[in-house]
Amino acid sequence: MRLLWWAALGLATLTPQVGMAQSPPPPPPPPPPPSPTLTVTVQNSTPRVRSTGLLTDGKFVGLMRSGFPLRLHYRLELWRVRSSWFDQFVREVSWDAVARNDPLADDFVLIRQGGAVSRYATPDELSAALDIPYTVTLHPTSPSGGRYYFVARLEVTTLNDTDLQELSRWLSGDVGPVVSGEGNFGEALARGAQRVLVRLAGLPRQRLEARSPTIRIGGQ
Repeated sequence: MRLLWWAALGLATLTPQVGMAQSPPPPPPPPPPPSPTLTVTVQNSTPRVRSTGLLTDGKFVGLMRSGFPLRLHYRLELWRVRSSWFDQFVREVSWDAVARNDPLADDFVLIRQGGAVSRYATPDELSAALDIPYTVTLHPTSPSGGRYYFVARLEVTTLNDTDLQELSRWLSGDVGPVVSGEGNFGEALARGAQRVLVRLAGLPRQRLEARSPTIRIGGQ
């Protein structure tokens, strides 16, 4: 009996050690990347438009590395609140930027409207640059005052090489030859066909929209 008692005590002592020797549970899967967002904030009646997370899932980075530059087309609208019927559209401002990969330099290029060109060594650096907000000169000017708000829209699309050349010239202030009436109409049709093929290829597009808080002007 005493021998059986000591054997049982030994098994009870070993049981926790067996449990401790088991493999730990697998770590939880990493959280998904944050979704792209667009926000509009207003300070002293001046709107600021900010897009974040446009490159987090990697699909646009992969497209740029495959030779498809990105066009970022922003539009900011000013609306006046009306108590009856629909709100009144006042005016809008739009601007563009282009992001592409330079395979020879192994970096990324960001061309902003006005011709400013910046280069970034990594996708993370380019993403941080795209996150910088735009301060837009668009103010309510009605002498009677009222309540207003801003609506921002962003569309991210892919470009082919011809689109990139034309848009880069336009961003630098140079109107393209076809737009000015000096180009070949057949070439313009060919470029249109290229754009259609790019869209039919199923390449991803991103559309975002955001509305600012309502602001009051003139005490009304």
